[in-house]
Amino acid sequence: MGSIKDYMIDQDIGLARWVSKVTLVCPECDDTICKEIDVPEPDYTAEKSRDMTVGSEVEIECDGCGATLESDVWAGPFDCDITLKDYAHTSVTCSSPGFDRPPEDWDGSWETPEHPGQIFDLNYEELHEIIDTQASADGGSLMNRMIFAQIITFLEAYFCDNLIKGLQNHRDCMIRFASKDGAIQNDPIPVADILRDPDVIEKRIVKKLKEGRLYHKFGASHDPASKSKPKLEGVPLWYRHAFDFSLTPTDDLLDDLRNYTMLRHDCVHRNGETKEGEKLAMFDKEYLLEALYKVKAIVEHIDGKMAKLGEPKTGLPNDNTAQLIIEAEAV
Repeated sequence: MGSIKDYMIDQDIGLARWVSKVTLVCPECDDTICKEIDVPEPDYTAEKSRDMTVGSEVEIECDGCGATLESDVWAGPFDCDITLKDYAHTSVTCSSPGFDRPPEDWDGSWETPEHPGQIFDLNYEELHEIIDTQASADGGSLMNRMIFAQIITFLEAYFCDNLIKGLQNHRDCMIRFASKDGAIQNDPIPVADILRDPDVIEKRIVKKLKEGRLYHKFGASHDPASKSKPKLEGVPLWYRHAFDFSLTPTDDLLDDLRNYTMLRHDCVHRNGETKEGEKLAMFDKEYLLEALYKVKAIVEHIDGKMAKLGEPKTGLPNDNTAQLIIEAEAV
């Protein structure tokens, strides 16, 4: 996974942290230390889960006395162990490691990548390699379910980042979106805020798109017995309002996406079982590759449509900030 992380660091893109919450009694001052610390990410290229544990060094600071406790740490997908180098007998309790926040909890400081499609392509290539080399023949294995969930998570991140960057790059799209999206259209912005910060409108829109949206919301599936298409909701509606094109190249792909998100929910929240208790075991290599190819087709479709919007037209003149409101109301 190194190339993805290196790319994001080079581009100054915020990364989720792999962390564990540790609790111990400081051997220097006897104060209780309870804090979240960074630990090494598991090696998902290992063939067996027990071989995914990665060792490293970490410093734990005591807020009470200021002591810096140098420690050895071993972290895997499900467990973490820490030993203080100079106080080996001190007991350190570690929570199961995990990312410090899920995608839906990205905060306003998250830097939107300049080229969301490029990041997705990096993720696509590495996921393809992981499926080829690490996916189990057992379609119900934890590893395969994790890979499937990650495919959909990367697509959600692309949907979010591309929507934001597309609106920032195309002022006419920002205006149209502001005039059609109910949550943004009805958001009151005090005149004093505009006078204090000429960019406040765009910042408020970006903040709402990062913090107030679920990018796995795609509306109801098409009913073959119905002559009319289902009402657009969620991501398909937001992309239609923003860029005036469909989220997917075909309705069948949109229905596949709706199904994938329900399956991902079962993988993440029900340990791979449906709400009826049925064990999901379809995630073999063929299924994973098919899902990956379909997701890639959706991204290629969107990138192609975005290219037809023309060169980015960024920047709203500071002295014409209020014009965005006027033009939006006129649409």
